[in-house]
Amino acid sequence: MRKTLIIAAGAAVALVAAAVAMAAVFTAAGVSATTATLTTITPSDVTTRPCTGADGKSFAVTNGHYTGTADFTTPATELDGPLTIHARTTVETTAASAKLGYVEGSFRIKDDDTRVSGKFWGTLDASGKLAGFLTGSSRGSHAMVLGTLSGTFAPATGFVGSASLGTNSASTVLAVVAGPVCKGPKPEPKPKPGRPVEVKGDVTGLDTVLPDLSITVTPKKGDPKTCAIDGSSPSTALFPVGTKDVEMKCMWVGTPTAVLTLRELHKHK
Repeated sequence: MRKTLIIAAGAAVALVAAAVAMAAVFTAAGVSATTATLTTITPSDVTTRPCTGADGKSFAVTNGHYTGTADFTTPATELDGPLTIHARTTVETTAASAKLGYVEGSFRIKDDDTRVSGKFWGTLDASGKLAGFLTGSSRGSHAMVLGTLSGTFAPATGFVGSASLGTNSASTVLAVVAGPVCKGPKPEPKPKPGRPVEVKGDVTGLDTVLPDLSITVTPKKGDPKTCAIDGSSPSTALFPVGTKDVEMKCMWVGTPTAVLTLRELHKHK
C-alpha cells in the first residue's frame, strides 16, 4: 500500500532558525534582502468540515478565500498591492492537542503595476501561530520572492492582524509530519437493489409482531440472513423457528433505501 507523508514547511524554518531571517528578491541586478507585511481583511467562501482520521482523532478541514494587502519594505513600488489568498487548513480538534496542524495555499498580489503569485506552507501550533515559507514570482520582471512566513493564522479569518515575511517565527511547532486524514475504511458495498439473495438452511428467527416483521434463515456454512416481510411476501405460518431444510429468496425493495424483503419460501426438496 502506498503511504503518503507531508513534512510541513515549518521544517524549512527549523533549518534556518539559527540564521537571520529575511526574504530574498531575485532581480536582474542580483539578490537583495526584503521584508513584508501581509494582511487579510475580508474572508469569503470559507467552508469547514469535521471528520475522523484513520487513527480515531478528530480533525477540521477548512477551505477559504481571503483578501487584503501586501506591503514590502523594498522594492515597495514593484511588489506592493492588493492581496488574494486561497488556503486549506487542517487542524486536529482532539482535546489533547487541539489546533495542531498545518496550512497550505496560494496567493496573488495584483494591481496595475504588480503581478506576483506563488504558494506558501506552514505549521500551526496549539495557539494558531504559523511557521512557514513562501515562494513567489513576478510575471513582469521575472523576479522571485523567497522567505520565511510567520504570524498567526485562523481558518475563519485568515491572518490574525498580519503575517510577516522575512522574520523569525514565534511558533513552538516548527515541523510536523502529517498523513492522510478523513479517510476511514471503505464501507462494504451493498448488493444492488433488485438482485435476489438466496439462502438454504434452517429457520432460526421469526418475528410476526408489527411493525418489524422478519424471518431469519441460517445456512450450514455462512452467516444468517434476515429478510423483512411485507404484504407481498409468502406466508410463514408453516415455517416456525426450528424448521429445517428451507429455501428462501429475498429481493431488495424500496427507494431511496432498499430493504431486503422475503419473496419466496419453501421446503428444500
